[in-house]
Amino acid sequence: MFFFLLATLVLRLMHARFGLTQAGLVTIYLMLLVACTVPGLGLVQWFLPSLVGSTYYAAPENNWDALYNQHVPDFLIPHGEEVVVSFFEGLPANAPVPWEAWVAPLAWWYGFFLILCFAMVCAMVVLRKQWVENEKLLYPLVQLPMAMLQQDHDGGHPLLRNRVMWIGFSVSFLVLSVNGLNFYHEAFPHLVRSGSVMLFDVQVPIQFNPSWLGFFYFVNRDISASIWVFYLLATLQRYLFGFLALRAEMPVDAYSGDPLLAHQCMGAMIAFVLVGLWTGRRHLRDVVRKALRTDPEVDDRDEMMSYRQALLGLVVALGLVATGMWMTGLTPPLALMFTFGAMILYLALTRVVAEGGIPAMRPAILTTSFVMSGAGTAALGTKGMVALGMTYGWHAEMRTFVMAAVANGLKVANAIRGSRRRLLWAVGLAFLLSLAASTYLTLTTAYEYGGVNLHGIFFVDGGAVIGPKDMVRFIQMERVGPQPQAWLFMGVGAVVMSGLMWARHRLLWWPLSSVGFVIGPNWKTSHIFFAALLAWLIKSLVMKYGGPKMFRGLRPFFLGLILGEFVGAGLWLVIDGVLGSVGNNLTNE
Repeated sequence: MFFFLLATLVLRLMHARFGLTQAGLVTIYLMLLVACTVPGLGLVQWFLPSLVGSTYYAAPENNWDALYNQHVPDFLIPHGEEVVVSFFEGLPANAPVPWEAWVAPLAWWYGFFLILCFAMVCAMVVLRKQWVENEKLLYPLVQLPMAMLQQDHDGGHPLLRNRVMWIGFSVSFLVLSVNGLNFYHEAFPHLVRSGSVMLFDVQVPIQFNPSWLGFFYFVNRDISASIWVFYLLATLQRYLFGFLALRAEMPVDAYSGDPLLAHQCMGAMIAFVLVGLWTGRRHLRDVVRKALRTDPEVDDRDEMMSYRQALLGLVVALGLVATGMWMTGLTPPLALMFTFGAMILYLALTRVVAEGGIPAMRPAILTTSFVMSGAGTAALGTKGMVALGMTYGWHAEMRTFVMAAVANGLKVANAIRGSRRRLLWAVGLAFLLSLAASTYLTLTTAYEYGGVNLHGIFFVDGGAVIGPKDMVRFIQMERVGPQPQAWLFMGVGAVVMSGLMWARHRLLWWPLSSVGFVIGPNWKTSHIFFAALLAWLIKSLVMKYGGPKMFRGLRPFFLGLILGEFVGAGLWLVIDGVLGSVGNNLTNE
């Protein structure tokens, strides 16, 4: 958002010279959204260490070579002791980066990622009209960029001229900047923005983030209420499970927390997606008619690609994704099961982002657990579990992914008049450039300084080892079949979710959305539920005592909260980079 703001202001000032249109700004925003999903926890910095981590960290004590590494297909990882050791410990002075060892495995994996991301883009093209025009989802995350794109008759920015916006901006910017100054000198105070309370004998975190408060102001009250209500109910449910000593002895990934709640959440996501597709069956029928018969009554000229291309591309891409999972070691039925589960997670989280305005979210369960407990470790075998371990590098930390970015970008693209077909090329270019740049920077930095000296979440105790660490314990256990308890709780989650969605559509008085139930047990929800509660309370008071007029009048203030947070974070990122460089240069001298 910080760089989009700079691009918007600078390019607007140079509009007369370069002829930048609103379509150009939308394209820039969409490309930035997609590009941001690739580095860091999105993909590359988490994925690259996972390719060599199981080899480097293998030891007689963990026996990874015998239990895990020997079952990894050779074409999936780089080989050579020097290639692996130097990645984590650094190369000798003036030694070149061993690019040739990485070419073959990265060509395979990046081809796989491109196909998977293309499937995500196709799915969003198919669903865009249903979500944006038929169901009129709010897309709270794009309220700020859409406001920034608006112009006065004289070409000015109404938002940037609004004094109320600058008040909200100042609040967020000052809170973040005071803590930034405290980092450099203790004379400046440190503003505490997090704490915790005990609820049902469970420690519940309380976090205040101005930008989250700003996002949730633009969310419907039934959605913001559902987020904090279902989070507290999940906390109560977790306490009751402990009180009743109700525990599950089923294979579950390290991210899932309580296995019963995790599988309940998986069932809820399956129902959330499938019932949502059933709700949009008329639109989907039109898509199929247009794709098969070129029905002139169905108009797809507003889409990023034609419905025929999107539907055919989705089917072919998902087939290739399943084939890729089979090549890594899963049997064909389990490869299809994994592909189904992964798309359920992507679609469910994207819908949550589009409807609930949640800046970052992670599922309460990974697809690996859905396959292990649903099909059983006996059906997977050692090769199958190793194949699931390889997915941790690209499927475990999906706080950001292409589908959610494209969904938000296509909402903003409504501002474009005329054809939007070129946006597909912009998305592809942004993904490829970000992939190439982040890969180059990650590999060169790791080989220069040594991965063990970099951030531990990527190179030490996170991305590099989470796959083998999680799967080796299941490989060593006794093999089991499908888990009835897992299917039971997935069924409970699906039934409850179906009931919530029915109540939402049929009962006008029903106060809660189904969105909160999808993410209630989620670890990430603990970071945002207080902001959702606070926004719900503020919005309720505003609507009760001030009405729609006051609600509209306060919109700029909450947009300012979001903008101030992003500008402050971007500014301090630049300051830290400059001062860090100065510090290094002084040290070297």
